[in-house]
Amino acid sequence: MSREDWLGLIISFLWGSIPVAYLVARAAAGVDIRMLGDGNVGARNVYLNVGRIPGILVALGDILKGYAAVFTARQLGLSENLVLACGGVAVLAHDFTPFLRFQGGQGMSTSIGVLFFVLPQETITVVFVSAFLLLLLRNWDLSMSLGFALFPLLAWMAGRPSKLILYTIALLPLIGIKKILDLPRRAAIGRGHS
Repeated sequence: MSREDWLGLIISFLWGSIPVAYLVARAAAGVDIRMLGDGNVGARNVYLNVGRIPGILVALGDILKGYAAVFTARQLGLSENLVLACGGVAVLAHDFTPFLRFQGGQGMSTSIGVLFFVLPQETITVVFVSAFLLLLLRNWDLSMSLGFALFPLLAWMAGRPSKLILYTIALLPLIGIKKILDLPRRAAIGRGHS
């Protein structure tokens, strides 16, 4: 790989690793978001345990850093494969940020930012469908899972290249795997609050 390729990957990692939820929760309420709610360093946990506005700011910040990672890679003139790889690196860096001893979020908002750059129309549709399902079902995980599952179908219907369809499929397990990895930490936080 070229120097520009490595630079793109490193910058993407740095973008993704910014712990937006932690920083916003500290600034807004002086709390460590890892010790609240389910301990997730993400927008939903901040929204539920710090406040609506801080939660929205975190969501926007996490989306922005995913978008910025792939945008920067494109500006560096990297190949499409490297641009996609930079998006994956940003999501992983969000999930396992070194700034918080590799505790991070679950990658949903950062994935949205990445996919909005790569598949803007499909991403807008998924966000609206997920929001509608949330209003209807009142279940965050189920609504987001059903909404995100539409990505490959929408990409296929839009005639996107197979590589992009597979990319949407590859990003989705990162969210589910991180949820599973976070279960012991959630249980420990729950015992601490009981």
